[in-house]
Amino acid sequence: MSQQRIQATAGSDHVEYGTADIRSYSPREILIKSLQKLGMFWGLAIFSILLPVVHFVLTPLFFILGIYLSVRARKFRHEILSGSIHCPHCKTPVTIGKAAFFEEHTEICQNCASVVRISIPEA
Repeated sequence: MSQQRIQATAGSDHVEYGTADIRSYSPREILIKSLQKLGMFWGLAIFSILLPVVHFVLTPLFFILGIYLSVRARKFRHEILSGSIHCPHCKTPVTIGKAAFFEEHTEICQNCASVVRISIPEA
């Protein structure tokens, strides 16, 4: 976990900068999280075989969800733990909650309802 500089845009050319506590995952941690999701949903698929009638729907659903969510989990390289940045549109503070993201994260400004796109600026 480290304090990192973040940038925010809201559909305009104006960019605001702030800081956030960001945790970056190692490739090993990403693989472990991905395999945990796959194992959990495939375990549910195996368990749902025992359920009469609904197993025709639940078993394939959990099997496919396991694959989809494990592939999706491999894309999340960073996690924002907390942070704050000013809205580029109305300049009010936007509090950032805990969220995992790949390239950018979006928050809604509570003052002007703008979609604020938050990313880590490239060096």
